[in-house]
Amino acid sequence: MDNIENSIEPKKQRPSQLSLLCVLSFVGGGASIFSNFIIYSLFDQIKIYFEDGAIQKILGTEIDMGFLLAINPNFFLMQIVLFAVSVYGVYLMWNLKMTGFHIYSVSQILLLILPEIFVPSLPFPFFEIALTVIFVLLYFKNLKEVGKE
Repeated sequence: MDNIENSIEPKKQRPSQLSLLCVLSFVGGGASIFSNFIIYSLFDQIKIYFEDGAIQKILGTEIDMGFLLAINPNFFLMQIVLFAVSVYGVYLMWNLKMTGFHIYSVSQILLLILPEIFVPSLPFPFFEIALTVIFVLLYFKNLKEVGKE
């Protein structure tokens, strides 16, 4: 009986930093899936609204929302799919599977490229790139530590 107990590998512990990263990614990815779904579902109504007056006042600042009229609604559908794949990768990392890191990383890179294809008039995504790099590096660091045990 001692041999059986000794042969069982101890369960790997998820580092607290990895747990925090996963929770943040679940929340961010889930919110992105939801918001892109709403925009995709209501795209025709949103387009009609912005056709009347493409310039909106937000907090006293005029913002030209006319670029929304030129976006293909499939952009939002593709973002839903990529965010869902990203969340699946986070789920795998939550369960300490290194495959999740690769799924997450590829989907995040594709999410950075997608707007450049569908909405090239948007400014260069410095913030999005920095955030993606930080999360990917932190995930890698944490999963690498788990893999050493």
